[in-house]
Amino acid sequence: MFIVYSPEGQRIIGASLIPPLKVDPASRINPVEQAGFGAVNVEEHERENPAKRAQSPLNAYELMQKQEQGRRLVVKVADIMSYPVIHVSSEWTIEQAWLLMQQHKIKHLPVLMHDRLVGICSQDDLLARIILSKKGDIEGVKAEQVADVMHANVITTVPETDIRRVAQVFDDYSIGALLVMSTQGVMLGIVTKMDLIHRLSQEPPLELYV
Repeated sequence: MFIVYSPEGQRIIGASLIPPLKVDPASRINPVEQAGFGAVNVEEHERENPAKRAQSPLNAYELMQKQEQGRRLVVKVADIMSYPVIHVSSEWTIEQAWLLMQQHKIKHLPVLMHDRLVGICSQDDLLARIILSKKGDIEGVKAEQVADVMHANVITTVPETDIRRVAQVFDDYSIGALLVMSTQGVMLGIVTKMDLIHRLSQEPPLELYV
């Protein structure tokens, strides 16, 4: 589920925000002709040698398929999100927000007004208004507040969302982070593109079942 937060309030939009997940069907593999390739008909071979049935690769595969029937392992946002969430007030200056990002090594800041989510700003939003030296020190900055540069419509999600849905939203809406909210509107965490990449690169490899 996804919810859009804005200064005017929140709007639940469910799964309609993104297209349904699509899984390409497996391609049909034509059987190998026996003549010229030394192929063996596995079923005929096992009928002639019943003792080999339990040890055959085909039987092992069928057993694995039975064990995985009904399995619905899905990685959820709650498994990869970061928390607690560093945030700023809408009245903070751009310079204050930039220094906070550098201090915590983050690239996205939720914006609150009277403890209510009203926007989000990114590192790129601030960079457009800051002049940095070669060493990364601030040499000039526009006299603006965070409220002047933040994105007022914030797409958020809930802890139970499948991370594949999150990846779709990142791609479809060209955003780099989603805030994770409770159904009561409490900010629980944040998930970024880097969180997804980090999980995909971990061992053991990520397995997704549908």
